[in-house]
Amino acid sequence: MTSKATRSEISQAMSDSLKLDDGESVPSLRGNTTKPDSQARQSAVLRLIETAAPNAVNATKRPKRLPNAEHRAREHLSRDEVLVVVKAARQNRYGARDAAAIWIAFNHGLRVSELADLRWGDVRREERKIMVRRLKGSASGEHPLTEQDKRFLGPLRGKGARPSDTVFGISAAGFRKMLSRLKLPADLAALNIHPHVLRHACGYDMVGRADLQARAAFMGHKRIENTVRYSHLDPDQFEGLRP
Repeated sequence: MTSKATRSEISQAMSDSLKLDDGESVPSLRGNTTKPDSQARQSAVLRLIETAAPNAVNATKRPKRLPNAEHRAREHLSRDEVLVVVKAARQNRYGARDAAAIWIAFNHGLRVSELADLRWGDVRREERKIMVRRLKGSASGEHPLTEQDKRFLGPLRGKGARPSDTVFGISAAGFRKMLSRLKLPADLAALNIHPHVLRHACGYDMVGRADLQARAAFMGHKRIENTVRYSHLDPDQFEGLRP
């Protein structure tokens, strides 16, 4: 669609092309009957249309996405830092729910979409297992349901909860917004914590607790390279390398 200014110019040019000195109608472009001055004006109109302003929507450039390093110094948290975030979430209106969601996301390395879709049928308290249904092509599987998990989830399950009900009753967008509004210490607030930081925190926390293949299976990684990157963040691997 052309701009208002361009449409006005086209209309004016077309109007001028219709004004012949002798009052005759505009001759056809076919054949040799077109008067030279009229033909020139019509050609000018065509050129004006061809060079009209581009669509404003298509001409608008999207803002360039900054790399993560421009937003935060690192993309993971330590276990102690996660507990600080959990403590801050307890001050919310739905503190028990928010704190539990943060802990489960961290302890089981859940993506925000996986967390929002977790259902009571996935939590088998008596068997001490939790079914993690992975998305984005990752491998699903069962994880141990720890005592800490039980303590966080216990207050959330009402008497009328059905297996198909979601555990946290919160959307992915709602969880992101909740994290962004937490009142955290300055050093943590500077990290601009988002949901995927909790998944990275899980991968980082497991370094040294199990071998590479076990950690990859826990995270649902089909490519071992995605698990190896957490090992690169562990400073303990360099112990003893220098006197």
